Amino acid sequence: MKTLLAYCMLVFASLFFGCSKRPIKANTVSTAPLAGTMDKTDTVRVMAYNVLNYGDLCQGSTVTLDGYFRTIIQFTQPDLMSCEKMTAFSPAPGASGNLADDVLANVLNSVDPGQYKYAVPTNASVATTMSVLFYNQEKLTWVNTQTLLGLVTDFDLYKLYYNDVNLAITRDTTFLYAVVCHTKSGAASVERDYQDSVVVSAVRTKFSYFPNLIIMGDFNTTGSYEQGYQSLISGRDGTIKMSDPPYFPDETLKYPGNWSVTPFFVAPYLTTSTRSLPDVPNSCGTSAGGKGWFDHIFISSWLSNGANYMQYVPHSYQSVGNDGDRLGVSINSGVPSGNTAAPADVLDALFNFSDKYPVMIKLVVKANRNAISPKDPAAK
Repeated sequence: MKTLLAYCMLVFASLFFGCSKRPIKANTVSTAPLAGTMDKTDTVRVMAYNVLNYGDLCQGSTVTLDGYFRTIIQFTQPDLMSCEKMTAFSPAPGASGNLADDVLANVLNSVDPGQYKYAVPTNASVATTMSVLFYNQEKLTWVNTQTLLGLVTDFDLYKLYYNDVNLAITRDTTFLYAVVCHTKSGAASVERDYQDSVVVSAVRTKFSYFPNLIIMGDFNTTGSYEQGYQSLISGRDGTIKMSDPPYFPDETLKYPGNWSVTPFFVAPYLTTSTRSLPDVPNSCGTSAGGKGWFDHIFISSWLSNGANYMQYVPHSYQSVGNDGDRLGVSINSGVPSGNTAAPADVLDALFNFSDKYPVMIKLVVKANRNAISPKDPAAK
C-alpha cells in the first residue's frame, strides 16, 4: 500500500512539476538594484490639443499662429502632445509644406533645437485634417504607428518607450502606447459612437489586457451616457477599460455626467470654447465661452496603479487656462473676475490660437534598476 501511494505521489509530482529530474528551486530572482544603476524619478507631461485647422490660414498666417503656439508650449512644456485637426499634409518628414516640420522648427524646437520629434502620421482616410503626435525625444522614443480606423479621419495607435536612465545596464524599460482620436462632432452621436467603439475594440483585440495606455483627443462627447464614451470606460474588468481621471482615480466627479446641459458641474474641465462674442479674434471655430467638455485623456489601470514604472499623478488632470469660472465667457475675460489660471500672455495666446482649451495630465516615471518588468501584453 505504501509502495502504491509513493508511486502515485511520484506520478502526480511529475505531471504537476514536469518531468525534469533536477530538484525544484524556489524563485530566487533578486530585486536588488544592479550595479551602476541610478535611482531617478521623472515626470512625463501629456497634452491633447485641438488646434482648429492649423495651417488653413483661416485664423491668420502660420507665422502669427506659431508665435501664439510658442507661448503656450513654453508655459505647458509637454513631453507628449497630440495635435488634432491640423490641416492635412504629406506624412513624409521634410516634405514641402509639411506643417509638422513647421511646428518642430518654429515652435517646439525654437528654444532647444532637436528636443522634439514627431511620430510619422497617417491619413489613410484622405481627410482634410489630421492628427499628429509630437514627443520629447530626450524622454521618449517612438517605435511605430498603427492605424486602427480610417473613417472621416485616421485613428492611430502609437508605440513609444521611455528612455530610462539605466537602459544601457538593465536593457529594460517601459513602453507607453497612445491612441489619438478626433471623433465626429454634432448633436447626433451615432457616427462618433461607432468610431469610439471600433477603436476600443481594435485595442482590445491587440492586447489581452491594457498596458501603459492613453487614449486622448477631441471626442466631441456631450455626456457620459453616449455609447462611445461608455465603450471606453466599461469592460468586464479593470484590465480592459479606460478611466477618465477626474472621475477615477481622482474621484472629483461622479457619474452620470451631462456636460452640455449642466456644464457648471464640470466648469474647471470645459474645453469649448476659449472665446465668446463679441470678443472673438476671427470667424473660425465656435464661441459662447465655456459650454462643453469635448477633449479628454483616458488612462489604463496600469497607469492608474503604477503597474509598470509609470503612474498617473493624482489630480494632475487639467484644462489648461480654465480657472473654473469661464462659463459663457472668454478665457481672457475679466468677467466675472480676472482669470488667474495662467499668465496674461498665455491666456491671450490660448484665446487667439484655438477655440479649444488643451487638456493635460502628468505621469511620474520611476527608473528601472533591476531589469524586472511585468510582461507587456502581447498581441493576441
